[in-house]
Amino acid sequence: MKSILILMLLLGTSLTGYGQSETDSAQILLITRQMDVLRTDNEILLNSLDLTNRTLNDLINDKKISDGTKWQTIKSNINHSTQLYKVLSDDIIDLKSRLTDEDYQGYIKSLSSIQEGPLGFSFQDIIIESANKIVLFPNKTQLDRFLDVSRNIMSSPIIASVPFVSNAVSASNSILNVAYSASLSDKKNDLTKLKTFENELNRYIAYYTTLDKANVLNQTSNSDRRVLLENLQMELLTKLKKDAPRLGYTVPERRTNESIDSYFNRVLGEFNREWSDKYLSELERKYRNSRGEVNYSDLIQKEMDIKYFNNNVTGLVDLSKKYILYYDNFFEIADNYQLRIIEAIDLARSNNIIKAKKTNSGELSPVQVYEEIITSLRNKKYARDNGIINSINIVELKQQMERVLDYKVI
Repeated sequence: MKSILILMLLLGTSLTGYGQSETDSAQILLITRQMDVLRTDNEILLNSLDLTNRTLNDLINDKKISDGTKWQTIKSNINHSTQLYKVLSDDIIDLKSRLTDEDYQGYIKSLSSIQEGPLGFSFQDIIIESANKIVLFPNKTQLDRFLDVSRNIMSSPIIASVPFVSNAVSASNSILNVAYSASLSDKKNDLTKLKTFENELNRYIAYYTTLDKANVLNQTSNSDRRVLLENLQMELLTKLKKDAPRLGYTVPERRTNESIDSYFNRVLGEFNREWSDKYLSELERKYRNSRGEVNYSDLIQKEMDIKYFNNNVTGLVDLSKKYILYYDNFFEIADNYQLRIIEAIDLARSNNIIKAKKTNSGELSPVQVYEEIITSLRNKKYARDNGIINSINIVELKQQMERVLDYKVI
């Protein structure tokens, strides 16, 4: 209770600092979750202290740990292991679902559009305006024909199907090929103007290419991380199928068209702490005599499945440690991705392609548009990252790992 009161005081002071950016309901939810965690921690701490005291008393009195104390330690260890299965599985599923974020990555996708986006220009319009301004073709009929072809290229389903901003690069290359081909067949055309036109487009293509590299790397990284998490799930499933039968639970087969996430939720909804606690309590009754005394020595020696389960809990802890590495790596990669996106926006600014933009409150200058984009990127990433941190309680996972004791019975 003392630690709960301390937490309430700490939260009361800390929440005032960022309360302006959090809703009241979010603050209440956070406090409630922290209170629940502390209550659980206090209960577990009391149980742990009780086991420690019993162990010390045994050592002081008999210079050895009694079979009763050994059994209580094993029982506590196994029950916490079944809890760890559920926490780890839930965290894996949650992180998989967070590899993409509609708000954050949707905004980045809008930065790559060849239609008008946050930078204040439409690449389609830039191509048309540049061709007209430079007077790319002296013959109006030829120029109109070129513009029609350019519009058709940019609206082509083939170009639109190219992922990320590669469609801007593809469209630009196609249009330049058309322009050069037309110029080669007409000796009157000025190739200097074509070079000027190409240089103008390249100012934009440099931005799109940098953005494209960031997106492609992130997409590849997300695919790799999903594979790693799915492989971790399969490792967890393999261990579960070995461990669960030791506690009298037969893992059911996966149903047709059942996702691996749904499968884990179904299985671990049954195989949990309640299951293990009930199973271990039934074992105790099996070794209880008419006077109500449990023969712990026989229980420990004869129940080989229990010894096996207890002696192999470190494998579950190792899988949890592997997940924590993936979790930490997720944020490292996300930070690098953000830096690459900002690098592309910086290049757009240095190439002077960011345009002024009208808003409901007036017009933003190119500098203000740049600042607005950078702020939006950081705010959306902050919201995404904090959503993950609040959803995936990595502290709870680490606590569950610590509660699983490396206590082996030979």
